[in-house]
Amino acid sequence: MKFRTLVAAAAVALTAGVARAQDAVPCKALTCVLTLDWGGSKTAADYPPDKRYGSGDDFEQKIKAVLTARGFRFTDKPNEGAMTMYLRPTMKSRVMCDQMAGVNPEMACTAMTALAVNFTSPDKTMKAPGAMRISNRCAAGDIYMLNTVFAQYSADMIWYQLEGQAQKADKPISNC
Repeated sequence: MKFRTLVAAAAVALTAGVARAQDAVPCKALTCVLTLDWGGSKTAADYPPDKRYGSGDDFEQKIKAVLTARGFRFTDKPNEGAMTMYLRPTMKSRVMCDQMAGVNPEMACTAMTALAVNFTSPDKTMKAPGAMRISNRCAAGDIYMLNTVFAQYSADMIWYQLEGQAQKADKPISNC
């Protein structure tokens, strides 16, 4: 009789643990694979530092650091069975380098205009969050946040969508 009670208690505890893991914030309870897809077989190195916005490496390092500081756990190596967070920046070339438009502005910079965030889960019992699109928008249509600033804002928005909104936290604001 004691054995049956012990087995039943273990089953209840295991079921509660599985339910908590399913309800947990993705990439916090379990390590996720983080993939930055720069498109067209490009890497962050294909976007070297420019005069104004910074480099692709700046963005990549900053977003990983901020998400990790918020408690997210990632690996770069493909892991069968793990949820994957795909980040796909949209880049725009021939963007104004000047702080303020003037006579004959220099249009040689490259800026990140948006970030698409998608999750995939090979495990049918673990529901992947919906897709997100984060815009890099400032007051003027031709001025964008620096890559490091946009990385901070993007990480804050990802956290807000996955966890902060449920905690009734303030929505992140862009810092142009």
